[in-house]
Amino acid sequence: MRAGHATGGQATDVYDALAPHYREIAQRREAYLAAVDRYVLEHAGPAGSVLDVGAGDGVRGMALARALGAQRVVLAEPSREMAARCRQLAPQAVWETTAESLPASDPFDVILCLWNVLGHLADRSRRVAALQSMARLLAPGGALFVDVNNRHNTAAYGRLRVLGRRLLDFVAPDVRRGDAVYSWQVGGASLPAMGHLFTPAEVEGMLAESALRVRRRLAVDYATGKYSVSPFEGQLLYQLGH
Repeated sequence: MRAGHATGGQATDVYDALAPHYREIAQRREAYLAAVDRYVLEHAGPAGSVLDVGAGDGVRGMALARALGAQRVVLAEPSREMAARCRQLAPQAVWETTAESLPASDPFDVILCLWNVLGHLADRSRRVAALQSMARLLAPGGALFVDVNNRHNTAAYGRLRVLGRRLLDFVAPDVRRGDAVYSWQVGGASLPAMGHLFTPAEVEGMLAESALRVRRRLAVDYATGKYSVSPFEGQLLYQLGH
């Protein structure tokens, strides 16, 4: 399970404690994060404005926004300590709020919701609400980029294990099966956390409820950053629009 961001599904005090170690955790997954960033930069198109939802410490979102030439950058992050780090980077605004509670605003050309942000919301209803909230803020012709943990990722879990998961999920679907409990080992401490692993069908069902259209979908290997068109060969990355 990856780091994710504070988005209301877990107590923000966990993310407050994680904040000083966030760069260290990101560096552990450099190949994956760089591959996702490269895809965003190659497919976002012109972007005068960027919103990063679940921005963590803001470093990644600000770097992408600058590379896209955005003049207006907003970082949304509910963790107090993470939001404080975001403010140090001097975006146009920092919204200290959850993904499902984004305020009314002028629309954005590009919205980022990266590194399994949706997987750190408590349940499906909140995930759908977050997607609807972002859809409302996406400009006509704009692009929303979302990536999530993939429960059916053979590169991470092996083909036999994933085959068993796929059969079980087909015969007896249960969204709760994707819930996971784990811990982060940082700074000599163990921080308890939870997250959600999605299936491709689960994600696309939520997108349909959110009136978002899938423009592109690919899988990205979590260890190497390699792209695949198969939804079973990595974590899921979506480019979405209206």
